[in-house]
Amino acid sequence: MHVGVDAGSGAAVASALGDEAWRVREMALKVVARHELVVDEAALVELLGDPVLRVRAQAARALGLRAP
Repeated sequence: MHVGVDAGSGAAVASALGDEAWRVREMALKVVARHELVVDEAALVELLGDPVLRVRAQAARALGLRAP
């Protein structure tokens, strides 16, 4: 079974970027990166300062950044 990401999904994923639960933020960022969703870049940059390392790493990935 294949589940695609459509236009309506983008809004749900963008909303999840601000969720209280860090795992939800992390998974939303993984979806953004994997499916190259267009989301507010400022929201991604803001997540580079998240208190959870895994969220920061996924934010960098979603922005196309690589660790030195």
